[in-house]
Amino acid sequence: MTMIDEEEIKCSLCGKISKQPVLLSSNQFGYQDLDLRPSEMYRSTINTWVLECPHCGYVATNLEDELTIDTDFLESEEYKTCNGIEFQSKLSEIFYKYYLIQTKKSDDVDSFFAILQCVWTCDDANDEENAKLTRQIAINIADKIIESGNERDNKFIVLKADLLRRSGEFDQLIEEYENLTLGDELLDNIIKFQVKKAYDKDNNCYTIEEVS
Repeated sequence: MTMIDEEEIKCSLCGKISKQPVLLSSNQFGYQDLDLRPSEMYRSTINTWVLECPHCGYVATNLEDELTIDTDFLESEEYKTCNGIEFQSKLSEIFYKYYLIQTKKSDDVDSFFAILQCVWTCDDANDEENAKLTRQIAINIADKIIESGNERDNKFIVLKADLLRRSGEFDQLIEEYENLTLGDELLDNIIKFQVKKAYDKDNNCYTIEEVS
């Protein structure tokens, strides 16, 4: 059962108080999507994962945490306009701003998952153009992580395959993955599944269960 309450939270940046949704409890039934999006009921609590202060525009998973980058960045056109991207939902804007903050911290892994969650909000809003745009950003970050020799390479290699397919980049997916094996039965099955769907020009959402 999911329980969400509303609490008054003081922003660490401007010191002002706002009412924010707070997740008290939730659960999951079923399998994750191939891009790791959790199953219901937890996936529908996404509006509680990152919050925005309505007074100063600071976004964070916890508004009481101090901003660790130059606060002037929040006044930049890049931040305030989401790089000029016209998202179809306010939630997408919030997650994109969260992604921008993570990039200023120079943490590729955190940046990746921030933009990936922005992708999910675009999907929910049927914002296909920006879902593709944000997936491309995620692909570029995944490439950086893979090239850096991160110990979780295989995870990002497999995630990139889903990002490519959902973006309609079928030829690139086939070229990079058709003969790729990682030595892990589940991951290799996911790759084979992705390649097959790419040949079918299928960009639909699938879960781990459907691979099995």
